Amino acid sequence: MNVSKTVPFITILAIWLVVLTPSWSGQWETLQPVGDFDFFSVAFISTTEGFAVGSDPFEYEKPGAIGHTTDGGKTWKKVDNVAFESDLKSVFFLDDKNGWAVGANGLIVATDDGGKTWDPQTSKVGNGLSCVSFVDTKIGYIGGEGETILKTTNGGRTWKVLTGGQAASGFGDDDTSVFSAIHFADANTGYVAGVRITPSNQGQETLIQKTTDGGKTWLKQPTNTEDILEDMFFINETTGWAVGENGVIFTTTDGNSWKALDSGSEEKLRSVRFVSANTGWAVGGDMGVNVILHTEDGGTTWTDQSSGKLFAYDVFSIDTNNVWVAGQNAIIMKYTK
Repeated sequence: MNVSKTVPFITILAIWLVVLTPSWSGQWETLQPVGDFDFFSVAFISTTEGFAVGSDPFEYEKPGAIGHTTDGGKTWKKVDNVAFESDLKSVFFLDDKNGWAVGANGLIVATDDGGKTWDPQTSKVGNGLSCVSFVDTKIGYIGGEGETILKTTNGGRTWKVLTGGQAASGFGDDDTSVFSAIHFADANTGYVAGVRITPSNQGQETLIQKTTDGGKTWLKQPTNTEDILEDMFFINETTGWAVGENGVIFTTTDGNSWKALDSGSEEKLRSVRFVSANTGWAVGGDMGVNVILHTEDGGTTWTDQSSGKLFAYDVFSIDTNNVWVAGQNAIIMKYTK
């Protein structure tokens, strides 16, 4: 063997493989290709146990359903004796015991036993509710249609309407806001994101608002765009991302000003999640289009990890080895690095 020729060849081959190997070097595995109902939102309380909420199209009177897994998402079963008259849109767990889910027609349900039982809570509104955030077992906030923001200081036994709250009956001719995402860093500092609809001038604008007094007052943070925002996620008190229509992604590092990022996609992004200030995912798509984008530099650049034709509703992560995507027809995918 001619060592002098072989060694350089091996070196060149190794360099070539490094160059062509994606920086994310992980893979997505479809755990559940199809299930009983659409999963709109998913949350895991450990690497093995999680919950998904959504709508069962075959249950006409009580379509709202909750799925449960104990094997990391490989198999899912409906939670026994749990069904609701309205779809569930979002689920949030504060810890391994306390969780809340919200949905259409002002629906709020909660668990304090790790998802074994779910009890309705009175919202006092008829609007569609789309997002929920708790800072501890007592203080929580919910956002939704018709400028609705709700607050509780007793774990949801009672909810106070901070803004909006009219029963939803279409947007009509009145100016209104729809809040698709909500996040609170502490009891006083929080954000909502969505869209401001203004039929009075036949327009709309991207909406991000911030409060520093527990929701009493809200200050609009400009983005100078018209796209609807679907989700937001913060890695700490001041660093966050928001995603929405037409592939838009915004980021903030000071909690006050937002900068647009180039996602490389024009598809609707429905959910965003980061495991660190650098590493995160944005997912979405529409009929026949699956979109999964990945970044390892805080969103400056994004890599396309899309797979299949079923679009994604939500992404949830614990760490880089435990990232799940939930979507159309109850598809569940998991990313491991």
